[in-house]
Amino acid sequence: MAEIGIIGLGAMGLASAWAAVRAGASVIGFDRFSAGHERGSSHGESRMIRRIYSEGALYNALLDRAYDLWAALEADAGERLFVKTGGMDAGIAGSAFMAEALSSAETSGQAYDVLDAASLRRRYPALAVPDDVMAIFAPGSGYLLSDAANAAMARLAEAGGADLYWDCPVKRIDRTNGGFRIHAADGNYDADHVILAAGPWVGEFDGDLDRALTVERQVVGLFDGPDDMPPFQRVLADGRRIYALPNGPGGRWKLGVYHHRKQRGPDYRETLPVDAADRALLADALGEVLQDCPPPDAFEVCRFTNTADHRFILDTAEDGRVLVSACSGHGYKFAPAIGEAAVALALGEAPRVYLSPFSLARQTKL
Repeated sequence: MAEIGIIGLGAMGLASAWAAVRAGASVIGFDRFSAGHERGSSHGESRMIRRIYSEGALYNALLDRAYDLWAALEADAGERLFVKTGGMDAGIAGSAFMAEALSSAETSGQAYDVLDAASLRRRYPALAVPDDVMAIFAPGSGYLLSDAANAAMARLAEAGGADLYWDCPVKRIDRTNGGFRIHAADGNYDADHVILAAGPWVGEFDGDLDRALTVERQVVGLFDGPDDMPPFQRVLADGRRIYALPNGPGGRWKLGVYHHRKQRGPDYRETLPVDAADRALLADALGEVLQDCPPPDAFEVCRFTNTADHRFILDTAEDGRVLVSACSGHGYKFAPAIGEAAVALALGEAPRVYLSPFSLARQTKL
């Protein structure tokens, strides 16, 4: 019998596996698809990491711990996984978004600069900057090499003794007197504790989670981007929130619009092909924020798994299973801290970070 069984081996599941072996626990993990698949929320060459988090100060402790653990992962893996470039939150001066971003900067304890439109144009000529736009620049931000990081977590977990079963769907999980029985495609497995981190499919294993989460299709476009530009997100006057970042080294960039076409529901667990509407939406968004860049010429499809208020769920169910949601489209940067907290919950230990803002009960009341 393993001490911890993990259902879902995207970023959150792999981070949990890596954390569990560091804690000395025996681990089994399952994913319904092959390693490195593109059917969830964790694939792709890069993900943005923002040292100042405009979503609010409630994320600061989790973010601080994540930065420590990304550095630990780099050291253990012996490879660079975090590219520090600085990064920006931009929007209309005086808007609610920028007020929250500034408040987060002031409470973060991190270095930052406030840039007006003229300063932005001087510093980053490739940006399209209306006169009423401002930005907060955080030098500690950058991007993560996500595919490489996922592979590193899997490799280190297995080196620590974890058994990871790919292409092995879990059909159901039963509570037993001694823990849990995991009914997988190739047989039954027993574990003292279970961490549910199945992304868009996590609701199949827990009715409360299923009611609290909504799967959403998200598409990003890849294009030849500017030189000497940090990752950024910008909220337009019409409310669209656009993000852009390097797609790893080499001059290619990726761009997306949060909540893309608002295509939501269980049907969007599956990958629908990119169509003309996707391409037009992303080309238009690119023109809003960057000048003189060619339109996207390649595309990736992933999934957001959203809560009502776009926070995470990181909690323990009544039967003892640890519940990890796929984090509403902004969780990747927190993955090692979330994995560590999930393992602490599973083992009955006190997490290093405050988790009340991420309770399941909060979401079921919204």
